[in-house]
Amino acid sequence: MSRNFRVTLIGCGSVSGNHLRALNNIGNNTVVALCDLKPERAEAMREKYGLNSKIYTDYIEMLDTEKPDAVHICTPHYLHCEMTLEALKRGIYVFLEKPMCINIEQMEAMLEAERNSTASVNVCFQNRFTPSIVRAREIVEADGGITSAFGSLFWERDEKYYTESGWRGSYATEGGGVMINQAIHMMDLLIQFGGKPISLRANIDNYHLRDVIEVEDCCSGYITHESGLHTTFYATTSAKGLWCTDIQFKTANHILEVNNYNLYVDKEFVDTDESSDYAGKACYGNGHEPLIDKFYKAIENGTEMPVTMESAKWAVRLLLAAYKSHGQDTEI
Repeated sequence: MSRNFRVTLIGCGSVSGNHLRALNNIGNNTVVALCDLKPERAEAMREKYGLNSKIYTDYIEMLDTEKPDAVHICTPHYLHCEMTLEALKRGIYVFLEKPMCINIEQMEAMLEAERNSTASVNVCFQNRFTPSIVRAREIVEADGGITSAFGSLFWERDEKYYTESGWRGSYATEGGGVMINQAIHMMDLLIQFGGKPISLRANIDNYHLRDVIEVEDCCSGYITHESGLHTTFYATTSAKGLWCTDIQFKTANHILEVNNYNLYVDKEFVDTDESSDYAGKACYGNGHEPLIDKFYKAIENGTEMPVTMESAKWAVRLLLAAYKSHGQDTEI
């Protein structure tokens, strides 16, 4: 029989629903506590998902009182490092929403803390586990890898999205804009299929919210991977009314396209049995549940996390390089 883990969650904003929904569907775990600075948000999530969880406003108090096996961190980006370090110090496993962190100093501190802890961290790059991406990987591997790839993201994020959050739109708290918040999943997939990145040439800009946010709302770039492969991307949140993520891969034998988690091979639709019951928008995919299930199985079996920090760090390094590369006539 599977072990019943004592689970806690910090940060009861909209993304926490993907985690709680998956935990309900998976079963075999007990969400013993929820934490949010606004207790009414935690109470709303407790009621929505039929939980019998305690409510906290202080996450340190929650970790020390409940002594959970695992904690899901769904907070603003700038808090990810601090909260992960506190959990690892207590030997608590972490399921960490993306991004892993917002700068290199935080990244190094987190990796060091994990090396010194009895627990480990899984980063929420759930798009690696959507049925369309899993099937695309099988085809790519059978063909001997990709020869090129292009990723595009056309989303809309309006002024309210930033002004009502209290933390988005600032480099100090969000860490960036479209690159770190939306396109990071696309960047991770380009790395997963193309291999470790070694350099990048990129440009960023802010087209539609110049007086509201300091971060970028669009970015384009050209990545060089360790194998010598080159991949390219374009991402924007200024596309009014559009919610489309599209990645195309070329192999020796096929052209594959994953468009909002529909897979096409040589322009023919491939049925991957992906449910249309999405936890959010269709462009988010349905990867949370399989990833969270794999996370708890890894804890139970003492095996490596499905998305390790070592694996996840390259997407962060890539987007930080994009910010540094902007305006420079050189690769970073």
